[in-house]
Amino acid sequence: MKAIRYIAAGLTTLTLVAGLTASNVAKAESTLEKIKRTGKFLAGVRFDYPPVGSVDRDGKNIGFGVDIAKAFGEKLGVAPTFVQTTSRNRIPLLQSGGIDAEIGPTTPTKERDEAVDFSIPYYWDEAVILTRKGESTDPKAFGPPKKMATTQGSYFGEYFHRLFPQAEYTTFQEYSEAVIALQQSKVDGVLINRYVAAEYAKRFPSLQYTASYVRDPIAIGVREDDSKWRDFVNFTLQELWAAGKYQAMFKAHFGYEPDFQLWSPYGLQPGIK
Repeated sequence: MKAIRYIAAGLTTLTLVAGLTASNVAKAESTLEKIKRTGKFLAGVRFDYPPVGSVDRDGKNIGFGVDIAKAFGEKLGVAPTFVQTTSRNRIPLLQSGGIDAEIGPTTPTKERDEAVDFSIPYYWDEAVILTRKGESTDPKAFGPPKKMATTQGSYFGEYFHRLFPQAEYTTFQEYSEAVIALQQSKVDGVLINRYVAAEYAKRFPSLQYTASYVRDPIAIGVREDDSKWRDFVNFTLQELWAAGKYQAMFKAHFGYEPDFQLWSPYGLQPGIK
């Protein structure tokens, strides 16, 4: 009887080990391998953040991030499926597998980098304050008691605290909501990217934006510990740059040539062609 029990226990142990091994193998599948296996690339893009990501009148996704996703899809041989991301849901969507890459205006902060991984900066931005015409264009004029706004999950509030440690701000789900609050004089300024501020200022002649108060690197989010997929993203970005396609896409959306260099200030990663 003891021998039977030992055999049974041994089989149970083997079963558990096999199960763990199978689980580890499943977990080890790279996003790159998953996309090739399923033929689906879930691209997280913004719907409210022109010119990085927005939706036109026909409901079509447009923007620089959207075009980058399409370039990834072209290399992968699949058409991207666009999934809406916000400042609040972008990290959870990556972690849960709801998206394969977050191609939006995300700063790779230490806190975020502990939850997911990031590509090299795929563009550089500046943080400004969107405000009403007639207000100062000096960011230092917007300390307390001025009322500020930003979106949930945005890091611009932290940057602004460097100027004004006592500053307080209201958070909104999307920037469109914050802009409405600004137009209704419920807030005095919206902490936002310069590129997006310029788009809102074009759309609403009563608005303007200040000088920048910080230079902001923007990176593409990917799942933690997935070097194959991260390499694909980094290499593809640089290959687009080497071919001149990146610069053309950037200028088409931002209106000017990029004033930065990918990978390092001195050039692309050795070996990129």
